[in-house]
Amino acid sequence: MDRKTISKIVKATGVSSGEMILVHFWGEDADKEIANNFMAAVAETGATPVLLQQSRSANRDIFLAAMESCYGQRYFDLFTKFDAVLDVFAYRPVILGYEIDHDKFELYRRYMAQLFSKLMDCKRFTQIRIPTAANAEESGLDAQDYIRRMERAYDIDYDAVGESCRQAKDRFQGVDKVLLRTGEDCELSLELTHRMWHIDAGDGDLPCGEIYIAPVEDKTQGTVYFETIYLEGAKYEEVLLHIEEGRISGSNRPEVTAFFEKQPQENRVVCELGLGMNPNVTDLCGYTVLDEKMCDTFHIAVGANHMFGGANTASDHMDFVGHGTILIRGE
Repeated sequence: MDRKTISKIVKATGVSSGEMILVHFWGEDADKEIANNFMAAVAETGATPVLLQQSRSANRDIFLAAMESCYGQRYFDLFTKFDAVLDVFAYRPVILGYEIDHDKFELYRRYMAQLFSKLMDCKRFTQIRIPTAANAEESGLDAQDYIRRMERAYDIDYDAVGESCRQAKDRFQGVDKVLLRTGEDCELSLELTHRMWHIDAGDGDLPCGEIYIAPVEDKTQGTVYFETIYLEGAKYEEVLLHIEEGRISGSNRPEVTAFFEKQPQENRVVCELGLGMNPNVTDLCGYTVLDEKMCDTFHIAVGANHMFGGANTASDHMDFVGHGTILIRGE
């Protein structure tokens, strides 16, 4: 990822002059140039950058030596001073990646839990996946394909995407019910009463580009068609999902029906409706982080939505991306 793109990302997250910004970097010293470039980009805005690096190899050595007295409340109180956190990861966060004694690992686990408790209290918390071979491992994509797709998705006009998101959100202002038409004759009714649309245009989970809402949990009814969905690494084509009283009740594919029958009730609740708005995501690849941002797509999710205005608490959040038309009464 080049310096120009990093500068665009930092500005899009809302960093402004005079702020204190924590660059929370997950990576080894070999990748530290990435962190340095984020630090420089923060400084370019007139804000103050502070680096906290989470290196797996360094953390292994630290927590093998650490004692209970090492990380007290005074340490965690240091992180109450920041206006925003840029959570930048060159590989998967939190995972230590080394076997250490149980007592030492418990100390590491508590350290991370207390640290994130403080960081999430900052005004803004933005997660930024760096296009690396290590991050490609969770995507299911070839490393070079992953890097190419991610770099394109990041290299956008963030102001233009933000404006497109605002216009899309304005279209639904005050709308309490929408109808989603997919496939040949599938219709899904979603009630939105007292729920708020959210914009992701650079200050949330990057790469960005979507608007989304938590529908009323027990009011979604009908059938929705997807050209392709992915479940536990398996790909299914031409899938219908049947939804009754807000929960997935079945599918035209027996394997998909069987999957959802094994899920707890809360993990079958339709918890999100979203629209992709990123012009540089141009085809579906099976990696939800990218697919749900693709322009002219919608996504339906099942599971948890309490974090963005819903009422369903669940152990999972699964997105399914497709093509369709959303209709508003009167249009």
